[in-house]
Amino acid sequence: MEKKAVLRKIAVWFMVFAIAVTAVFSMPVQAATTQECTVKGKYYQTDARSMLKKINKFRTGKEAWYYNEDGSKKTLSGLGKLTYDYELEKIAMQRAAEISVLFSHTRPNGELCFSLFPDSYNSMGENIAMGTSFIMGVDDTLEMWKETNEGYAGQGHRRNMLSEGFTCIGIACFEVEGNKYWVQEFGNPNSGAKKTKACNKTKTKKIKCVKQ
Repeated sequence: MEKKAVLRKIAVWFMVFAIAVTAVFSMPVQAATTQECTVKGKYYQTDARSMLKKINKFRTGKEAWYYNEDGSKKTLSGLGKLTYDYELEKIAMQRAAEISVLFSHTRPNGELCFSLFPDSYNSMGENIAMGTSFIMGVDDTLEMWKETNEGYAGQGHRRNMLSEGFTCIGIACFEVEGNKYWVQEFGNPNSGAKKTKACNKTKTKKIKCVKQ
């Protein structure tokens, strides 16, 4: 069975929809009624952090290209390396637990994923992925997100990783019942949050979910 047959993936490129999403954030909305849910899983943050070096090699090497809407190839040069942001990692860890409950850029409480971001970020992006643990290691997950053989419509993850608008990243990996959930959170500028020790432990996370 091909890997693509057992993987589900989704990407949002926030920079493209900055005006629309900002407008949504600024509009008053009726809060959904929520209840507390719990999910137990194991974090692999040493593995998650190791992806940064590979992403920067991708950004600064010959693979730094993507397709334009018209099918032409845009080659990028001079892309800066992403710095690791421990505030974004905190967000990514929360989102990794949340997507194990609801695999979507909408959070289980009904809010957009970007509701977790502090106001200090000028640009934001998120990549998520999930699949059975034995095929969701660092290299396989990154290769899936590269979307080398996809056309423009299928390269949202790739454009996020190669975006000139992002300067920092936080990454998380969370395993629940034989599946791994990966999250990349992108931003600009770096929050400057203090470095933390990588979490490689089993945790029970409390998550607010829309009450059915």
